[in-house]
Amino acid sequence: MINIKPVDTITDIDLSHYELPARQMVYAGHPRFILTRNKPQYIPFIIEEQDRLIGVFALEAGEILEKIGAPQHAVYLRGLSINFSEQNKGYFKASLAALERYLLEHHPEITAIYLMVNVNNDAYYAFIKSGFKDEKRIVRQGLSKLKVLSKKLSS
Repeated sequence: MINIKPVDTITDIDLSHYELPARQMVYAGHPRFILTRNKPQYIPFIIEEQDRLIGVFALEAGEILEKIGAPQHAVYLRGLSINFSEQNKGYFKASLAALERYLLEHHPEITAIYLMVNVNNDAYYAFIKSGFKDEKRIVRQGLSKLKVLSKKLSS
């Protein structure tokens, strides 16, 4: 079973075996950047199975939620990536389920997860298959067009 846990410092996290194709890194961000970004209301997480690093992501609140038209009691999912050698093994879906359990247990005030995904990214379909809804909103970020997706949490 996989675990997700917030990260205080990445000094103990070995990313030397973490591989992500350049195309995926363009969309998700470099794992080191996701884990070390210093921003208010930003919490990086690792995804593990038996002390093996499977993936990374971050949760964010604050102005990003306003920018995408999300409700106040939502959280923004940023930079979810699964180590390339662990892809296509069900970890993506399992990570999202673990995130929902974590939020229900530790942050019951959170009612929804929001994210943005590039319109050309295959992850769009993976999120839709995992129960996320296309909010039919496009946000421009630089030259990219990003779709806003959301998933309501049920208690």
